[in-house]
Amino acid sequence: MNSASKYVASLDIGSSKICCIVANKDDNDINQIIGLGYNKAKGVTNGIISDFRLASESILSAISEAEKQANKKIEKINISASSKIVNTKLFNKKINIIDERIKDENITETLNLLMTDPYFQDRQVLHAAPISYSIDGANGIENPIDMYGSVLDIDFIVSTIGVNHYKNYIECVSKCNIDIDQVIFSGLAAGISVLNDKEITIGSAVLEIGATTTSLSIFAKGNFLFSEAINFGGNNLTDSIARFFNISFDEAEKIKIMHASAIDHNSDNEISFEVPSINFDNNEKFVQISKRDLHTIIKPFLENILQWTKLVINKSGYEKLISKQLIITGGCSQLDGFTVLTKNYLDFETRIGFPKEFKINLDSNLSPSHAVALGIIQSIFKVKDQEKKKDLRNHVSKKNKFTFFRNWMSERFF
Repeated sequence: MNSASKYVASLDIGSSKICCIVANKDDNDINQIIGLGYNKAKGVTNGIISDFRLASESILSAISEAEKQANKKIEKINISASSKIVNTKLFNKKINIIDERIKDENITETLNLLMTDPYFQDRQVLHAAPISYSIDGANGIENPIDMYGSVLDIDFIVSTIGVNHYKNYIECVSKCNIDIDQVIFSGLAAGISVLNDKEITIGSAVLEIGATTTSLSIFAKGNFLFSEAINFGGNNLTDSIARFFNISFDEAEKIKIMHASAIDHNSDNEISFEVPSINFDNNEKFVQISKRDLHTIIKPFLENILQWTKLVINKSGYEKLISKQLIITGGCSQLDGFTVLTKNYLDFETRIGFPKEFKINLDSNLSPSHAVALGIIQSIFKVKDQEKKKDLRNHVSKKNKFTFFRNWMSERFF
């Protein structure tokens, strides 16, 4: 396999699947996918590496498949960190300006000063960005550079992960003899992948429903602002179906994908299908499942997620910045009628979040389940494009524990 310098590789380490994608830009500067590898996740529990050997084997299998399709040897890769173990917080820091005018170095100085906070002592920074400025007490400053001032006050949004969790991610991938370039948490990556410029500007929420984790991220005024996650996802729904009907988890997963609906279709209620049973006490080899009975499981599950979504938005402090736009992504996002149920339940404009800005030349179709892996690649491409245009300098001290940093000079990260 040939090594190339212009490709970017990403790895989405989920609790049910490992997804590796290799992409580059074609002659027309269009993002294209040239390699896609999947494998069932083993050794990963709720976004945490729980078994080095099993997780490394699953990761290596997905990477090998992507390398084979792309005909390239992956030397560096960008990976996801589960939103469940990432903590996103708002921080404020101010400095006195020695010179009369504010310079870009002052932004760096303020951020570096923030990093001395004891909070960061045992945490790895994955994302940090200034989201608002004030000069001498005057708020609403959009770009403070070259302005006169004595005191610069900055609000930063910072996402971190525990150092030990971070080390486990690094060690697990390193066992595959591949270097890690960036670590980006899944909630941010999903938003980058599925939101358009208008939604980022006017304010939107991204609901990502994974196999074992569901996360909500908020974006507004061109910035990522907030994220929260719970250990509750599509596998919980599959397990409920399996228990209710006494069928295997794998059969329940098939039913969920093929027949689950958030809407009560009266005309379809009496439709039933036969599934192998695991109830051996009465020698019944098959069980009849009606869409009516299936709906009684699906709807409460989705309503629980939407109730949690509503509570999180209300407590986030950013509910007034969201223009009632909710984009749903992840595996469960494609359940029949979910967007309709969401609109009725939350009174939000809702759509399914499909990855944007990519073409694929493989015998595969892109779906919301690819959002995180593609969001990682988009973020890397965007930063590279900004660097080409502006000859940006790295404002972050090498002493800081950054693996990913949105350069504040970029007009927009997305």
